[in-house]
Amino acid sequence: MADKPSLKRDPGKYPVIYRNLMSVGLLGVIYRVGEDAQTINDAVESTLIEPGSFSTYCAIALAMAGQTEYARNVLGGRVEEHPQDDEAKVALAVSLLFGGDPGWRRWVDNVLATSTDQPTRQAALGVLSYVNEQRYAH
Repeated sequence: MADKPSLKRDPGKYPVIYRNLMSVGLLGVIYRVGEDAQTINDAVESTLIEPGSFSTYCAIALAMAGQTEYARNVLGGRVEEHPQDDEAKVALAVSLLFGGDPGWRRWVDNVLATSTDQPTRQAALGVLSYVNEQRYAH
């Protein structure tokens, strides 16, 4: 079995081929080219040392396409395993919001009520700000 490429040097700097494949896979999800996008995303995810962030991106992209089940399973599972993972709660809220599920608000409220992580609280407030802007933009 081939070793996964080492991205430990700078995990935020993926090779160009990874970034291109990630972009194509995530866009494929949004534009509902399901099977092909899933093949690409599975290939990318299987080579990543830490696929957590990519799974989050997939959950949000799928929700943008109206499919929230992946977010419920992956991000919801992350929250069940690690109830203090406030970043996963905000990502789950965004996914549910984009998917049209009113349950998104519960997660934002939870983060704002319990989290001491300032950047995560700001992200939760950003979600509320976005919703407010959308409400008055139409």
